[in-house]
Amino acid sequence: MSKNILFDFDGTIVHSEQLVITLYNELADGKSLKKIGVEDVERLRSYSLIEKCKMIGIPVYKIPKMYVEAKKIYRNHVSSLVLKDGVLDLLHNLKNKGFRLDILSSNDEGVISEFVKSRNIDLFDHIYSSNNLFGKHHAINRYIKKHDLSADDIWYIGDEVRDIVSCKKANVKVIAVAWGYDSEQILAEEKPNFLARKPHEILDIVLGSKAV
Repeated sequence: MSKNILFDFDGTIVHSEQLVITLYNELADGKSLKKIGVEDVERLRSYSLIEKCKMIGIPVYKIPKMYVEAKKIYRNHVSSLVLKDGVLDLLHNLKNKGFRLDILSSNDEGVISEFVKSRNIDLFDHIYSSNNLFGKHHAINRYIKKHDLSADDIWYIGDEVRDIVSCKKANVKVIAVAWGYDSEQILAEEKPNFLARKPHEILDIVLGSKAV
């Protein structure tokens, strides 16, 4: 049984969709970009990244720069983040079953550490940042090497198509969660190893490797 579980952060562990809207709209000011509202979120979840960019008028090549700018603003809003429903129970249950829990996110380690400490969630051994919006597989490979693991020793849990793509490149098993940034439909199209619709389903998957 694989006992190491890597979690994504935004959209997987915490509700940050509204915060992303806020950050994007702040960045859109003065850039002649279309602002988005809550009503746009569900529609955006069903689009690929390129389609999202087309919808809101962002050239794809500008995404990495805007992402760096957004991360600087994000830190000021950490206190507004809340856990996804059912995630805290899941984390405790996994820990009680002897799983090692870590976070590997495109977000900054410091920001995530601040949130975890502020909520007294002492369940993660380490927190890592990929520092690359589209290259998380490199960070996964570094994690494997650092902890002297094989790809088969790890589960990755994330909410976006790019998480699935990165895990396939790193040959790591991936559980896609349907409650995050990307819709269940486009996640399923990318063919993750498993798809979870509720947090408690993850425990069943990692214990028995049964699809839910």
